[in-house]
Amino acid sequence: MAVTDPIHDARERADVVTIGSRNSKLALVQTRDVITKLHSVYGPRPDYQVLTGGVTGDADKRTPFKALAAQTGLANVGKSLWTTSLEADLVDGKYDFLIHCLKDMPTTLPLNCALSAITEREDPSDAVVMSPRASYTRLCDLPAGSVVGTSSCRRKALIGRSWPHLVVQECRGNIDTRLAKLDHLESPFTCIILATAGLNRMHLQHRITERLHPADFPYAVGQGALGIEISTHEPDVAKLVMAVDHRESRWCGLAERAMLRSLRGGCSSPIGVWCRPEATPDGASDLGSEQGPVLRLRLDATVLNTQGSSSVNVEESQSVESDEDAERLGETVARLLIAQGAEKLLHGA
Repeated sequence: MAVTDPIHDARERADVVTIGSRNSKLALVQTRDVITKLHSVYGPRPDYQVLTGGVTGDADKRTPFKALAAQTGLANVGKSLWTTSLEADLVDGKYDFLIHCLKDMPTTLPLNCALSAITEREDPSDAVVMSPRASYTRLCDLPAGSVVGTSSCRRKALIGRSWPHLVVQECRGNIDTRLAKLDHLESPFTCIILATAGLNRMHLQHRITERLHPADFPYAVGQGALGIEISTHEPDVAKLVMAVDHRESRWCGLAERAMLRSLRGGCSSPIGVWCRPEATPDGASDLGSEQGPVLRLRLDATVLNTQGSSSVNVEESQSVESDEDAERLGETVARLLIAQGAEKLLHGA
């Protein structure tokens, strides 16, 4: 039997590989980062061509996510706003693969689409960015009535839970747009909340005044990681992109996504997570077994009502040595959340 070399096979499949991306500065930065990683594995060939496509979420930057999803009739409220049109072109053969923020990907993908790889995760936490005119650096120091800008239902609920004296107002747009809204002389915002990963990737770390620890301010499912989506009709592309897959990030991402899928939650649902390797009693987190590497993962999940006045929390850990194990951890956490009444919070009961 001939021995195949997946890297050689992937390198030889085509001279040019076409990547689909949203037409935003952050999306293009993320795409270039993945291309750099691919070049580090395969060398200068193949060439990568980046084509950008418009998505519903970028076309309307004013309407709140939930209302926009209702207007368009898209499923999995919020998330399909960032992916649907790109996925249609992927299946039609316009792109070889897509690069998304994993946070933006629906947990159930369209027919003939698959999540093939998850890159190494950036810092998944949320960050506070204060107005240049503010004399504070932390949310807990802000006086009553201070205005916090965010478009995330999760962030709104978490602020309502921990800092009910603050006022939350809608603040949509890409990173540059939101920072411009914050910095404007007549801005209503004292601060805004953004993903730490996006600020890091855009080299805007200097704007962060407080990093919100996920133990107190759990992040969104998939936040900080990039997902590579392929057509299931292209197995050679799957071989190509697996070179940038990161096992720990993949299993954390799959566990989080399985939990969200089991809860039938979306971008507009107030759900936060914190997933990470958990050290064993001897201090090692990566155990290894006869079947392959084993990672003990801990998944903490929080479901809130929209005001943040009520919540349920679950913490669960499990040894993981496959994608299926990671998804079972997420499904277990979802069942425990449902047993504690999470569905009532999600549906506003």
